[in-house]
Amino acid sequence: MNTYCKTILLFILLFVNGCVTVPSLRVSQPWVRSLKSNQVIDPTKAVKIEVSGSTSPLLGNEQLTSEQLNSSLTHLITRRGFTVNSRAYDYVVKLSYKIDRNDKMRLSSTVTSAHSQAYMISTTAGVGTSSGLGVSIARAIGALASRSSTVASQSADQTPSYTHTIAIELSNRDGAILWKGESTWDSEELNLISGIIPALQLILSNLPADRSVRPEIPEVKETHVNNYYRLECVDVWFTCPALPYRILFADFSSSSPYRGAVPDRVLNQNAFATYVDLIQTSEYALPDGDENDWKDPLDVSLWKKVTLGGQYLLGPQKTPVNIIIELTGQSDGYYINRCKIATDTEYLVFSAKLARWREILTNYYDFYQK
Repeated sequence: MNTYCKTILLFILLFVNGCVTVPSLRVSQPWVRSLKSNQVIDPTKAVKIEVSGSTSPLLGNEQLTSEQLNSSLTHLITRRGFTVNSRAYDYVVKLSYKIDRNDKMRLSSTVTSAHSQAYMISTTAGVGTSSGLGVSIARAIGALASRSSTVASQSADQTPSYTHTIAIELSNRDGAILWKGESTWDSEELNLISGIIPALQLILSNLPADRSVRPEIPEVKETHVNNYYRLECVDVWFTCPALPYRILFADFSSSSPYRGAVPDRVLNQNAFATYVDLIQTSEYALPDGDENDWKDPLDVSLWKKVTLGGQYLLGPQKTPVNIIIELTGQSDGYYINRCKIATDTEYLVFSAKLARWREILTNYYDFYQK
């Protein structure tokens, strides 16, 4: 390679890397709280799931809605190690939901915000526990990012708004409540089911889990990959419990990221459903850099690039796969740098770094003398 070509290549690399930044558009975080008793909860035990609720703007029976919510909760709670059995069970898990319409007048003007916005993060995670810390640090970073926000538009309009409230209670067979998680948020979307997976995962992140469990995910047909991408991912900004910024399945270096073709950086496309699932359910995100860069987990600059990882059983053959997703930050959110099925060696390296990151978070939240 001659000197001219090397110079051009270096310029391109510097340009691409220079575009990488921490996203500025923070995901709106719901209010979340979790409470627990002193009794130990065993995630290998059997549970019975019950769902009830109401959607006050709508009429009729809630049975079908409850069944879909039951299915989503079953999917998420079994991946934590619990088994679901309505006859022989050790715990009862009750999901309650309520949806109210509360239209809002949206007023804004061209002003610069000089004060921080208050976000209540009420959870026991981070104090005397090692569960839920990946979610906790994401919420803390999101709150910090909001302190430098500005408003630069002028409008006055009334928009439909719906208040979603959900609560999950885990009790023993005697009816004593051992753990409770609850959340509430406002949304322009009436349908609770459409965004229920990340919402439930935020709550469940503070519930004990057996990390050896591999979720079962369908395998996408090779002939239908583009169909899946166009129907499930194009123009869809995903949210991840472990990240305060939104995620788009598009190549960050592409000049036309919204085309119907699957981005070249999405490898092993038969595993596409695992990529979507991992983004929507990850409780830990590994920031870019090495251990020396992690001294301050709230340093926003750490989050220019992040990696997600998980292990699954893919398709009808339940093939064990290691999934790694690398995300690159742009001003409007994270874009795909690479999605792939990783080798055992690659995943072992990722797991070792993630274990160290979790240790750092545990130590960071360990406030009290023992």
